[in-house]
Amino acid sequence: MQVPKTKIFSFFSKFSFLFLLTVFLCAKGFCADSVTWTLAAEKFTYTQKNSISPAAEAAAKTLPSLLLEQLADNLSRMPGAQEQLDRKLYDFQKERLSLFLQLSKEVQARDALMLNGYSKREFESKIKESDKKILEIRKKIDKNLASAEEEKKKYAPRLEQEQNRTRRIQEGDVVDEDNDRDESKFIQMLRDFVPGNKNEEPVIENVVLYKNDFSQLFDAGSETSGKSYGSYDFEKAVIDAGIKGLITGTITMYGEYIFVSSQLYIYPGAQAAGSASEVGKTSDLKALAVSLARQLTPKIADSMPVELTFDIQPEEAVGEVIITIDDVVHKGIPERLIVPSGVHTVMFSSKGFADASTSYSFTASRKFHIEATLKEEHDGSINVRLKKMFKGNIYGNGNFYGSVDEENRFVSIKINNNPILGRFISEDGSSADFFIPVNLLENDAYIGINANPFDRSAYIEKRRRWMYTSYSVLIVALMPTFYTYGNAFQQRSAYNNRLSDDYDEAKRWQTASYITAGVSVGCACFFVYELIRYLKAANTVLPQKARKISEKEVRKIEKSRQTVPEEIESLQVEEGIE
Repeated sequence: MQVPKTKIFSFFSKFSFLFLLTVFLCAKGFCADSVTWTLAAEKFTYTQKNSISPAAEAAAKTLPSLLLEQLADNLSRMPGAQEQLDRKLYDFQKERLSLFLQLSKEVQARDALMLNGYSKREFESKIKESDKKILEIRKKIDKNLASAEEEKKKYAPRLEQEQNRTRRIQEGDVVDEDNDRDESKFIQMLRDFVPGNKNEEPVIENVVLYKNDFSQLFDAGSETSGKSYGSYDFEKAVIDAGIKGLITGTITMYGEYIFVSSQLYIYPGAQAAGSASEVGKTSDLKALAVSLARQLTPKIADSMPVELTFDIQPEEAVGEVIITIDDVVHKGIPERLIVPSGVHTVMFSSKGFADASTSYSFTASRKFHIEATLKEEHDGSINVRLKKMFKGNIYGNGNFYGSVDEENRFVSIKINNNPILGRFISEDGSSADFFIPVNLLENDAYIGINANPFDRSAYIEKRRRWMYTSYSVLIVALMPTFYTYGNAFQQRSAYNNRLSDDYDEAKRWQTASYITAGVSVGCACFFVYELIRYLKAANTVLPQKARKISEKEVRKIEKSRQTVPEEIESLQVEEGIE
């Protein structure tokens, strides 16, 4: 049956549309540039007007650098509606200033026409041309002002929504997730391809330091530094330096004690995002910087609080569960918790269950649902034995569990639902790692470990040298092989084409080609053999997997443990008689 051409065309049209749509979505997802948010700090100032010692002056520079050093970890933030609006308004402001300078220039040029001695007709033509330029600039300024007002109206609902949400969270109301919208995320992505209909949702910005160096402090210059942080000149200096967040601070000193008050300003807009204060000693500026950084991190990451809800399994663990967020303990499962956005450590503990904890960056959203499944505690121990006897110590998950020798072949290791990564260290200091998976962790089980302590670095280096040597031998062997094969091919072709009658010469080159090829094959086998030995040597750094010892082997080991002391005692008696 023949398929109509219209159906074929329709099929390929749909296929092409889906292909182009996939390309567009991939380009959007993978080709987007990462957005950065530059954080800087300036030299702190002293509130006292009296003379400041050189050591105190040095502290005013060292403290903000230490503060930036604490904030140098990978931070990300999500700008709010006010910050995005301030950025757009600042762009409009720059454009208006540029247009105003153009307007001033054109007005002065029009006024100067009266002094150039033009004829009446030329003067009217020049005036008309100048008025036209002035009118165009005025229209651009009016359009700029109108666009700025439109942006304010456009952001007004979002500003009100964020303010109401913050207020409701602080008052204890339950707030629905912002992602519950009528339009799906897929439709939102498609809307981005429509001109003039861009999605205004905030994006994640990676926090970077000014000049990528925590020791580099921002200096606005002598003419600008005396002005307020919200003045146009200071704001222009900050933005021209590419800075989005600026940390400032004041210091009050009394003897060896200082009081530090630090503020975070977000540009453009010079919005005060938060402050931090601390009291400490001049001899311990690092502790002051750590405390200030801990207070400012939530303000930098996101000024909005986040809401946490929990789901704990199994039901038996819910009754006595304790949730610890950083250093704050909460008994039971709260309906929800409000914490500053940023990195937090969450730990769950319940009687009869093993603790579970994690650290997570709670940013890029306003609500997080945390699910945790606790495992029952299985307190017990396993008996670990070396397959080959070595004297030394056995460690498991960083803890020392005992020593092994001829008399003490087994070491008891505590278990609790977690795999064991251990290490055996012999008397001469060499070591061997081992791994015991969860499926072998049964109470009173006997586990065998094939530990072979030796200097693995030296062994790997030895096998590496042999592997490279075999490779060099192979390369050298290939040179005469190619040479003899080329000559043999030439002599054989000449003899077959009756260009040469020297059969013996062709035979000699063919024999030489076979011999050199055989040597090359042998060298290749030698190289493969050494390569396999090198790869096996490299794998010796991996932990050896343990195995369960059978009951028959356990009885045999126990019997040998009983006979060894008797043999030693008999030998001692015989030596004493002699």
